[in-house]
Amino acid sequence: MAISLSFQKRFNSILEDSDYNRTEIAKLIPLSQSTLSNALLYGIIPSVKTLMRIADFFNIPINYLLGKTNEEGFDKSSNGITFYQRFEELCYEKDVSHYKVAGDCAFDKSSISKWFSKNFLPELEILELLCDYFNVSPDYLLGRTDFRN
Repeated sequence: MAISLSFQKRFNSILEDSDYNRTEIAKLIPLSQSTLSNALLYGIIPSVKTLMRIADFFNIPINYLLGKTNEEGFDKSSNGITFYQRFEELCYEKDVSHYKVAGDCAFDKSSISKWFSKNFLPELEILELLCDYFNVSPDYLLGRTDFRN
């Protein structure tokens, strides 16, 4: 469970600027009350899927939500590409196998099998490693945008 003061501050700021209270936000995104409270009070970063739902709701980049950039402009992808398709595309472009990526990024290659066979997304730490490896943003890798950075 990752904790980030930058994420906590940014998420609180986004909610303060919104037209919704915490209860409404939890229902609209949707988020459990515990996930919302943990994020706002303690800076506990939720799962990548939950980060995507929050970022989609507010139409912002994930890196903005995490407090890693001040650039809040976001152009949503219109082609509906998934993380799995984007990962395959990037591996093909770089001419590397899935397992070479795992080795180069120093994470267990069994993670890749889980992503594809069980429709999981990588944990945030691995997602960030993959973004660095392919030199793309989390939003691009997750298929949220068509702009690489």
